Amino acid sequence: MGNVIIITDSSAYLPAFQIDSLPIEVIPLYLTWEGRSYADGLDLQPEEFFRRLQHASEMPRTSQIPLHTFLNVYRRWLEKGYDILSIHISSKVSGTVAAAIQAARELAADKIRVFDSLSGAAAMAFQVLGAARAAAQGATLAECERIAGKIRDASHTYFIPATLEFLHRGGRIGGAAALLGTALKIHPILETRDGVIEACEKVRTMSRAMQRLVELMEKRAAGCKKIIAASLYADIPELAETLLNLVKQRLGNRIQQTWFSTISPVIGAHIGPGAVGMAFVCQEE
Repeated sequence: MGNVIIITDSSAYLPAFQIDSLPIEVIPLYLTWEGRSYADGLDLQPEEFFRRLQHASEMPRTSQIPLHTFLNVYRRWLEKGYDILSIHISSKVSGTVAAAIQAARELAADKIRVFDSLSGAAAMAFQVLGAARAAAQGATLAECERIAGKIRDASHTYFIPATLEFLHRGGRIGGAAALLGTALKIHPILETRDGVIEACEKVRTMSRAMQRLVELMEKRAAGCKKIIAASLYADIPELAETLLNLVKQRLGNRIQQTWFSTISPVIGAHIGPGAVGMAFVCQEE
């Protein structure tokens, strides 16, 4: 074990089997809903969250990690002699990165690096896991940050929301706003591009949308010899299983590793129930 700790937030929704024995600490984001505050993934699990969301009269509000939380976490690890790589949800949809940067400046900027994932969910998890595995093998802070950057550049996410309503309400819709007028008649394929949600295409049925998503993935992954993929879902795991099977059929033995990942309540508050997607990272070797 080296002397670098990876700090991240709950939007990555790291699967437990992936983080055993790795130097990772997860700080929860928060939701405020019906007069109560919930720590993402701790006080409120995805299954319960999406079940309640479908019938909620009031929409949940999400909040970034406050400055004092970063200060407390960073101080604790600095006192233990660690350098810190802090990897967080895209700065273009959350103020979490800004709060982390402010905390780093107040403490020890030379020992803390704040890294903007320009993503969330499994695409961010790829970065966290890659950096943490390097840290566990003794990599320096600069080396861990470089690995996270390389994974970020090679990662991409496509997803299909059941509706654009939640993205619109939360102000996270980005370039997908152009689809709002026909949202009830289509299944839009969206992507995370440079940290912002953008529209790719609009398709009439979910089955065709998933097939088209796989075609888009195949095109983007052209030239990749190995692909690690995570099939994302809100509250319908069967959709994620179907999508992953389509990916395996299309991309064959280039798919080296896969897992299913539910979407955290904080991200789910903006995407809504019924969503499905695919996050993947291309490896040249």
